[in-house]
Amino acid sequence: MEVPVLLVEFEGVLADTAALRASALTEAMAADGIVLTADLFRLADGRSVEDGVTRIRAAVDAADDPTAAELCRLRAERAFAERAGKGLALQPGARAALERLSSVARLAIVTRASRREVEFVLGLGGLDALFRPVITIEDAAPKPAAAPYEAALKRVAELFPGQVLRGLAVEDSVVGVRAARAAGLGSVIVGPVQPQDAMEADSWVESLADLTPERVRTLVTHAAK
Repeated sequence: MEVPVLLVEFEGVLADTAALRASALTEAMAADGIVLTADLFRLADGRSVEDGVTRIRAAVDAADDPTAAELCRLRAERAFAERAGKGLALQPGARAALERLSSVARLAIVTRASRREVEFVLGLGGLDALFRPVITIEDAAPKPAAAPYEAALKRVAELFPGQVLRGLAVEDSVVGVRAARAAGLGSVIVGPVQPQDAMEADSWVESLADLTPERVRTLVTHAAK
């Protein structure tokens, strides 16, 4: 019997991080005299903080200065942690959806966020026991590389030996969808995305709450063909 494995992005899918990330990155960039517009922020969409900072600095022709980029990353992560510490909400319906899906699938996290950020939110929400494994930015090269998904699939196989596992990525960005595809996985993209981005995934749902067990089975079966 095949067992679905949902490999879920923490940011955007589980936790409502977009506004806090934008605010934190705006503050961090302002220290270098860079005004973060909506177009510039889109360059960081779906990417690690480090990758986002690098892409934005390149777009505004900032000096190629690894030290300055690293300091900006640290400022952005510190500003995000300060904001998240005051309250970071799960996406609407996420808890009930996860509990429902955990009855028919293995759940894992594959995310661009840091382990500290993920563990903090999952711990507060009492959700940390649902996910095995949790692959964060510290564990593998960031998306759109296939490495995070490959690491997760390897770990899942070790945790559940002898089972026929079929992975499905649950993403909030085209960057994550492309990483899943590079790892040979099907994907579903969640939330408000551009139509051309949604078309790169195998399916789109408005929220995690709309990802039913029946839809998971259909998507996993389709991806396996």
